[in-house]
Amino acid sequence: MAGRLKAFGAGLLAATVLTAPVAMAQTIESVTPKASTARALTFEQAEARLRETSNLSRAADHNQQAAQAHANVANGLMRPTVSLDAMLIRYRKTFDIPLADGLDRAQQDLGAAIPGLVDTIGVAPDLAGLIEQRLQQVLPEIFTALPQDIRLQLDETSFRPTVTAIQPIYTGGAVPALQRAAAANLDLAEARRTEAAELESVNLVRVYFGQVLAAEALEVAIETRDGFNLHLENAQRMEREGVLARAQVLQVEVARDTAQRQVNRAEVEYQNAIAALDRLMEASGRVDPATPLFVNRESVGGLHLFTDPARASNARIAQASAGRNLAEAGADLAASQFKPKVYAFGTYNMNPDDALATEPDWAFGIGMRYTLLSSINRREMVGAARAQASAAAVIERQAREDSRLLVTRAYNQTELARRQFLSMDSSLRAATENLRVQEIGFREGETTAAMVIDARNMLATAQLQRALTAYEYQLSLAALLATSGQTGTFADYLQRPDRIDAQ
Repeated sequence: MAGRLKAFGAGLLAATVLTAPVAMAQTIESVTPKASTARALTFEQAEARLRETSNLSRAADHNQQAAQAHANVANGLMRPTVSLDAMLIRYRKTFDIPLADGLDRAQQDLGAAIPGLVDTIGVAPDLAGLIEQRLQQVLPEIFTALPQDIRLQLDETSFRPTVTAIQPIYTGGAVPALQRAAAANLDLAEARRTEAAELESVNLVRVYFGQVLAAEALEVAIETRDGFNLHLENAQRMEREGVLARAQVLQVEVARDTAQRQVNRAEVEYQNAIAALDRLMEASGRVDPATPLFVNRESVGGLHLFTDPARASNARIAQASAGRNLAEAGADLAASQFKPKVYAFGTYNMNPDDALATEPDWAFGIGMRYTLLSSINRREMVGAARAQASAAAVIERQAREDSRLLVTRAYNQTELARRQFLSMDSSLRAATENLRVQEIGFREGETTAAMVIDARNMLATAQLQRALTAYEYQLSLAALLATSGQTGTFADYLQRPDRIDAQ
């Protein structure tokens, strides 16, 4: 008995399944009196409160909202981009105008025109020839004195407001790939939110009913210790009367001390249980479970009732499927780098009177861009993306196989715990009757102290085993519903008419 209680206590403490029932025996209440702020919660009430206070669910909700926003952004990637640019520019423009060639041509033309000009004067031929000769001599000197080039500088301030629009026409598949990736990311966030709800549901069953189990363990430990106290008193009386050997009294005393140590351990686990449920509920005061451990007499149904929904609703499968879609979108995005991009564009200058001479008042057209050479090895990128997509497909297939296995295991464990619980009533009755008979025999001197000790330990073991089996049934049922995507239906099994309370 001591070994069984010790193993149970260690497992219970490691799993932190500790708390206390409302309808607890007076002996337990005397050990852990209720706080003034304590309140009883049924499992349904605890489930509703957890949905309101869960940090894990709130975080999953925020991640889902972020993924939804990203998906909305991706849906608008094929819309035109319209931008307004406004610039105030102070600039200087320098013009260098060369004059050498023009002066040479002007000198030649003027030299050729001098004879005609002199003839129009109407002077004597001798004097006309002298004038022409003199002009031909002076003409090079005049053109040599002129500058060979002219530099002009213009300082201006210009305000340039322009509206520009760009409309993607063909992106090589990049935009559709990004949209599929955003949709897959949203599916992934929703699957993770579902998984968070499933984990919380199983954890609530573990902690809530674990507290009831810890209370039952404490109650059994106290009853066993009190029984040994009474047995020890009887043994000491019989020793004083000379009808019982000292060795048998010592056996009872050792058993009583062992039972007291189990009570001490159960009290600590019970206190930890109270803290665990209070923390999960984020309660300011103590929370007492009002729903007892239970088992349904009838089967939960055929295995197909859980394997079929799991294929469509299992969170792990949904995550793996979303991961595959995300990887495939990445492969399409990498392949788009080998394709051209076509777009339409337009621009309009809202202040054409102040525009530079080289700037159009408006313009529109169609453009194309194709990357001839990239610093990134695009072929390797495509190969890596396709390998990731293949790996994601394998993971999805594995997730589907694992899901069926997990559902089958949880189903078998649930049914096993149910059948075992139903078969324990006769064992409990037999253990109770055996203790009664052994105690009567001990008082009449027909049985030994060791036989009474064994009988009491057997009864305690049967009581604990019954409670443990009911707890295993509920944990297995919660896991079965979670793996099959039916987390929200656990309370339905509480309401079934075939429910048996393990009290």
